[in-house]
Amino acid sequence: GRLLPACFFSVFIVDKLVLVAASLNTVQRPHAQATDYLSAVNQVLGLGYFVLLVVLYIVRLPKRAGDARPWIIATSFFGSFSVILASFLPGVPVRQELQLASVILVLVGLTYTVWALGYLRRSFSILPEARRLVTGGPYALSRHPLYLGEGLAAIALNLPTVSWPGAITLAFFLVAQYLRIRAEERVLERQFPEYADYRRRVPRYLPDPVRLMRMLRAS
Repeated sequence: GRLLPACFFSVFIVDKLVLVAASLNTVQRPHAQATDYLSAVNQVLGLGYFVLLVVLYIVRLPKRAGDARPWIIATSFFGSFSVILASFLPGVPVRQELQLASVILVLVGLTYTVWALGYLRRSFSILPEARRLVTGGPYALSRHPLYLGEGLAAIALNLPTVSWPGAITLAFFLVAQYLRIRAEERVLERQFPEYADYRRRVPRYLPDPVRLMRMLRAS
């Protein structure tokens, strides 16, 4: 059950390697713009993201509990991969006025996502499953930093070219992620009695600004 998904994610690693090479070539040209440099950083972060997915999927801990209902499985996979579909749907000409905002938000989203994966580590899964309860790092700021970072990066990536079909797909992506989060929280609450206290203390989505400031001062 681990090899096939790992091979699937590896396809994106190859794609990202090509994009990283192209981005590095772009920034070496005369008159490269700020968006070109930021895009290159984003491609490197995207490569790191998919490498982490492959490694963590292979070495993840055995699950202690999960939700294997068919509609939950379908929702989880749609939430994971529908954003890729949005990128291939017919779009509009690039909105140049949104390019800079897009690459900055993608940078923020990918950075937050990689940070979350670095703390989630061997507890990573696509389906709602319980391995161990992670409450440190970004998980001390919000309960679902991985989904928050992925959602921000996905929306920002499609922002300059998205059309109505892509916008509808992104809306379904957000709904699927919400349902996936609800299912995951039910699994964690059943498996870990301490999750109820964690849920009371830590917001679901947006980082707690007070905790964030304390963390920044401590670092």
